[in-house]
Formats: sequence, structure tokens, C-alpha cells
Amino acid sequence: MFTEKIAFVFPGQGAQYVGMAQDLYDAYPIVRYTFEQVSDMTHKDVARACLNGPVDVLNQPEMTSLGTFAHSVSIARVIEQHFDNVPLYKIGYAITGHSMGQYSALHCAGSMSVCTATKLLSARSTYMSMADKNAGGMACVVGLTKEQLEEILVAINGHGFAAISNHNALDQFVISGQNEALDILVARARARGARISKRLNVAIPAHCALMQNAEYLLRRRLENITIDAPKTNWFSNQTANVMSNPNDVKDALADQMTHGVRWFEIMQKFPEYNITRAYELGPGRVLTGLINRANVGCVAHVSDNMKNLDVILKELDSIQVR
Repeated sequence: MFTEKIAFVFPGQGAQYVGMAQDLYDAYPIVRYTFEQVSDMTHKDVARACLNGPVDVLNQPEMTSLGTFAHSVSIARVIEQHFDNVPLYKIGYAITGHSMGQYSALHCAGSMSVCTATKLLSARSTYMSMADKNAGGMACVVGLTKEQLEEILVAINGHGFAAISNHNALDQFVISGQNEALDILVARARARGARISKRLNVAIPAHCALMQNAEYLLRRRLENITIDAPKTNWFSNQTANVMSNPNDVKDALADQMTHGVRWFEIMQKFPEYNITRAYELGPGRVLTGLINRANVGCVAHVSDNMKNLDVILKELDSIQVR
């Protein structure tokens, strides 16, 4: 038991970097074992790509997903060992992830095995990469309201498809769509006063209707997968609500392929659940920054190296009821 309600949050693709998990890998046998597990199940040297690169190998969608998953789960296992192998879902009052981080979250919530998660992530990456490379991509807009951005989306409708694919903060959005529509949106958002408006170096239009084939294939694969109910509060990207029914979880994972990540709305639920601390498990600090800037009464911390993880373990010790 802990004196405060804790959320564990898991990053998605884009947080990876060459050298990630290096000091943790050197220090903890459980971290090495986790990377070996993921590598053995997928027949890919995930640790080598994460620790040594090269960057073009690490940035391949499947390797990025598997490496981020291995990094996140290995940190979770270090925390579990620190508390005498108490499962993370008994420490965290809530668990969630951003995009592919949902799979890390579901594993740590006791909903799916490492084997299931890694195979689904590999399949998911394959299905997404099958999209027409000329179909479109993604853009980032910061500094406009959702209403302003939606007005621009309506105005450019005749130039092709584009839609909000990530709502990450009050005025921070990622848009997916066809190339002409995105180029015009970037220009018009800049003209409306956006602080940032630019195309992203992403070759696929993730989390939008252009991923319908990927959604269909993933949904079919999920039909034959066993998923248990999360054993703690798990926030769905697709609804921004806590979800517990295994069939609903499957639907949400499939729907995520063609629907946006509602991260801003998830953070807005933290006060409702009295969550006061959040720990980002995995590479980078994107989610930590978003939570700390969201003014939702929750302080977030990053854990992607030994120094930061030691701080988290000490904090958890200080709020544990003994």
C-alpha cells in the first residue's frame, strides 16, 4: 500500500535513442533477461539495436516498438523486484501508455503476456508499414486551439484527407493525412499564429482513417489472442476512459489504428482518480513533460537511466505504508 495514488505511463514510438537502457542493462540481470526474452520471441537482436544502433536500424518501426517495449518492461521489473516481486499493477493505481505504449501498459497491468505483446507489436508494425508510402504522413501543430485547428481541417477538405491523430496537450496536436492536405494545413496553421507548424519525418499517416487496412488485419489477429481484464485502472487511448472488459480492450487496440490518441483527455482524468504521482517507464521524457505542464495536480518523473530510476525507487519507498 502507498499513501498516494500512482500512475505508471509508457511512451510510444519516437522516444527511442541509441544507447537507451545502457546503464540499466549493465547493472540489472532482469533488464538483460527482458531484452533477451523480446529478442528470442521475435528473432531480432533488440538489445544490440537499442544499445549500439545504428540509428537507421533502431528507427525501423518494428525495432522501435520492440526496443521501447523491452526498455519499459525491464524498468517495471526492476521496480517489482525492489518491492519483493509485487506486480506493478498492485503498486500503480493506474497504468496507461501512448500509442504503442498501450501494449507495455497492458502487459504491466496483467492483461497480456510478454509473448502476446511482442508478437502483437511486430504484427502491428508490419500492418502499418504496408500502407501506401505515397499516401501521406504526419504534421505537428502547437499554439492553436482545437477549434481553430478543426476550422482549418474543414477549410482544406478539398485538398485531401487530414485529421487530428494525437491530442497531446491543450494546444499541441499531431495531424495525419495525405501529403497535399498536410502541406496546406501547415501553411495555414502558421498563418493563424501557431508557434510550431511543421511536417514530421514520418512516412505513414498513423492513427487515422488511412490505416483502415491495418486496422482490419490487426482486428482479425486479435480475434485469436487471449487478453485478460487489466488488474488496475487502464486508460484507453481510444476513449480516454478506464476500460476493463477484455473484448473492449481488443476493440480499443484495433480502433487505435484509425483513431487519434486522446492523451490530453487522459491527463484530465488524473484529478478525478486522485492521482498525484506519475512515473514514465521507458526511454525519453515526453510524457513526463506533458503531465507536468498539464496542471492536473500530478507530478511526473522520468526513469530511463540509473540515476532517475534510483530517485523513483527512493520516492516510492518514502510513500510506502510499512
